[in-house]
Amino acid sequence: MAKILNIEIGNLITRVAEMDFKVKNPKVYHYFSFPTPEGVVEDGFVHENPEFIAAMKGALHEHKVKTRSAVFVVTSSKIVTREVAIPSIKLNQLGTFIKANANDYFPIDLTMYEISHVLLGTDASEDGKEKFRVLVMAAGKDLISGYADLAGKCGLKLHSIEYIGNSLYQLMKSECTDVPTLVVRVEESVTVASILVNGNMALQRTLAYGVERAIKAVMDSSEYYESDYTSAFKLLCQRPCLKVALNDRTRIIESDDAPYESDRMEEARSKVTITFTQLISNLVRVIELYNSKDPINSVKKVVLIGMGSEVVNLTKLFRNEIGIETVALKQFKSVAVLEKGGEGEGRYAGVFGAGLNPVGLMAEGKKKEKKQVNYGLCTVLALVLVIVVLAYLFLSAFLPNLDAKNEEERLKGLEQQYAEAEIIHKQYLAIETLYNDVDARSALMEHPNDSVLQFFAELEEKLPADTNLTAITSGNADANLIVHVADYEEAAKVLQILRTFESLRDVKIAGIAATDSEETGFDLAITCTYYPMGEITE
Repeated sequence: MAKILNIEIGNLITRVAEMDFKVKNPKVYHYFSFPTPEGVVEDGFVHENPEFIAAMKGALHEHKVKTRSAVFVVTSSKIVTREVAIPSIKLNQLGTFIKANANDYFPIDLTMYEISHVLLGTDASEDGKEKFRVLVMAAGKDLISGYADLAGKCGLKLHSIEYIGNSLYQLMKSECTDVPTLVVRVEESVTVASILVNGNMALQRTLAYGVERAIKAVMDSSEYYESDYTSAFKLLCQRPCLKVALNDRTRIIESDDAPYESDRMEEARSKVTITFTQLISNLVRVIELYNSKDPINSVKKVVLIGMGSEVVNLTKLFRNEIGIETVALKQFKSVAVLEKGGEGEGRYAGVFGAGLNPVGLMAEGKKKEKKQVNYGLCTVLALVLVIVVLAYLFLSAFLPNLDAKNEEERLKGLEQQYAEAEIIHKQYLAIETLYNDVDARSALMEHPNDSVLQFFAELEEKLPADTNLTAITSGNADANLIVHVADYEEAAKVLQILRTFESLRDVKIAGIAATDSEETGFDLAITCTYYPMGEITE
C-alpha cells in the first residue's frame, strides 16, 4: 500500500494526514484539521453524523486527497491494555501465543473483543533467559464496527484501528534516544505520558487532564475577551496567559519574561495556571513510579507534544514544577512533511505515528475479506480429495481387519490403565468449578465506594483542625461537603487542599449561601468526585 489516511476524531477537532504507509522515513503529503460536530465521538465511540460526513468529504475534496484507505487513531478508556512478559519465541508466533493466552490477561468475555499487541522490548529474567515485554490490548468489536460504518459513509475503507499509545510510541522512539525521556502529549481533555529509554517504552499512562480547563478559564475571565473555544486556545498560544509556577513556594528555574500588566491580569493568569495543578501532580507521580523501579535510568528530560506544545509558558511551568529540563517538540525527524499546513506539526504526533506500524485492531470478518479465494484451484483439490477417499474405501474392503482388532485390544487395556486417572480428573474439574464459583461471588462483593475510606482518611490528615466542616454526605461516586468559611481567601484555601487529595478526581463548588445566624462569613457547598473503582492514578 503506497499511501494511507490517518484520522483522529477528537471531541472538538478532527485531524487528518495523508502519508506513506509502513516505511522507515515516510513522507507526509497533506495534513489538515476541521471542527468535530457535537456528539460525533464519546470516549472513543463514534456515531454517524451527517455534518461530520459532509465536513470530511469537503476537507478531502478541498485538499485534493485521493487516498481512501484509512487508519483511525482512537483514545478510549474502553480499550483495555496490559503489559505482560512472554518467553522469547519467534516473532511470527507472538500473535498466536498472545491470543491463546488472552484469557489469562483479561478477565472479560473475549468473544466481544479484538486482541492485538505491540512489542515494547526485551528483558533478561532471573535465570538469564530473554523475555519479551509486550503491551497487549483488547478493543470491543462494537467500537471497531462504529468506525467501519462511519468510514463507509465518508467514502473511505477502514484499514485498521490504531491505539493512541502505540501511535505515539512508534513516532517518538526514534526522536528520544539520547537520555531516558518522559514524552507528554497534552490534548483537549486527555494526556498520554510515555517514558522511553533507548528507544523502548518503559512505562505509559493515560491521564484525564488536558488544556481544556485552561481554555475555559480564559473564556470565563473578565480580563480576556475571547468567548469561544478556538479564539481562547489561540490566545494561549500567542500570549503568556500562564505563569511559570503554580505558587510562590516553587523554586524558579526558568523565569517569567512576561511584563507586569496589572494586579487583575496577574490574578487572571494565576487562575489559568492553576488549572494544570492536577496534571503536573500526576506527571510527577508517573516519574516517581518509574524512577523507583529503575533508578539507574531515571528520567532526565521531558518532551512536550500535542496541543500543549504550543501553549506559551507551559514548558517553563513543567520545568519549574517537575524540576526536569522540558522542551516542546514541534517537528519530527522521523517523518518528512512536504506540504506545510497552517497548524504546528506537534499537534499531529498521534496522527503521524499511526502510519508507521499500527497495531491493526480489526474485526475478523474484515480481515477475511482481504483474502481472495481461487475457486478453480479449490474445485480441483476437492475432486482429487474425493478420488483419494473412494480409492481408500475400495482398498480397505479387501484388507484384513487384524490391525483394527489389535488396536481395539490395546485401547481397552489403556482404558483400564487410566481408569483411576479419569476419576482424579473429574475431581479436579469439580474443584475447579467450585473455585471459579467462589471467585465470581468474591467479585460481586466488591463495591464502587471503596475509595470513601481513603477520602475520609485524607480529610482527617490534610484538612486543618480549625476548618469548620458543618455537614457531609457521601454516595458511591461523590461526597457533598458544607464548610463555613470567614471569607473568599479561606474558601480558596479549603478548595486548594481538597484538590490535592489522591482519592478525588474532581472538586467543584456547588453553591455559596449566607448563614441565617449572626456568624460572619458564609457556607460553601463543595462537591467532591471520587476516582472510579480500579482507576490507576499513579
